[in-house]
Amino acid sequence: MTGTERVMVFGAGGFLGARICALLADRGIEYRGLSRTRSEPYRRCDLTAMHPYALDTQIGMYKPTVVINAVGATLGEPAELVRANVIAVEALLASVRDHAGHARFVQLGSAAEYGGAPHGTSLSEDAAPRPLGPYGITKLAGAELVLRAQRAGADAVVLRIFDVIGPGAPDTTLTGRVIRDLRSRQLIEVGSLDVWRDFVDVRDVAEAVLAVALADGSLPPVMNVGTGRATLARDVAGQLFELSSRPATIVDDTEQETALGAPWQQADTTLIGQAVGWSPKIALDQSLTDSWAELPCGNPSDQ
Repeated sequence: MTGTERVMVFGAGGFLGARICALLADRGIEYRGLSRTRSEPYRRCDLTAMHPYALDTQIGMYKPTVVINAVGATLGEPAELVRANVIAVEALLASVRDHAGHARFVQLGSAAEYGGAPHGTSLSEDAAPRPLGPYGITKLAGAELVLRAQRAGADAVVLRIFDVIGPGAPDTTLTGRVIRDLRSRQLIEVGSLDVWRDFVDVRDVAEAVLAVALADGSLPPVMNVGTGRATLARDVAGQLFELSSRPATIVDDTEQETALGAPWQQADTTLIGQAVGWSPKIALDQSLTDSWAELPCGNPSDQ
């Protein structure tokens, strides 16, 4: 990159977006955070509702060298998911193309775009996407828009991020939900825990996003962000129970069990390591310890 980067982070008030902005601030990198649900310290911006002219004005005046799209919705009616995960991406891509054509566009995608994999295997970027529900389907549709722009000449990349945990995780995540229930009651509603997921700390994810955003030269169009190790969700919940030292009863939540989707997901992170030298640093045990010690903050999918 140029060394004089100006980074725009859309979805800055969310779990991931806020952590990315904090890391940019720590490193003294000029940035502007935009959030649907917050004003200070971010500018207000709702990609799902704002007029294209208003978006064009924001981007045209700031002239970013990097645009990070952390906007998205994980839950809601299909129409809400389409607005946040597809239509918002399309609007942002069009505005960046017309008013910041040389900016790098980093789309925060999801492992849900892949669907599942055979037990014991790792998902690489060339795996055929087979999303299992509305969230994964809409995230894949948004990613395809970014990849289409990339094939047309845009400097654009999709990061398929696996299950993000860590301090401040919202209730829509497994750890956030378990911590919430452990703090407030003895009834834990998490659905099936007999699924394996690649749990990656939000601080490591933020490091990966910045490594990609600020890297020199061309990059692979899709890269995975995970640890390369799947862990049984039941074991993760069990570790949180031990940290809390509180008795609890697990009650199956059928809706959440359906949302969990595929029984096995594990990232192959070879490509991102080769491309930008990134690898996760924070162990699962440390992430869970830090998560229990901090109260949740931010929104899961700030739009």
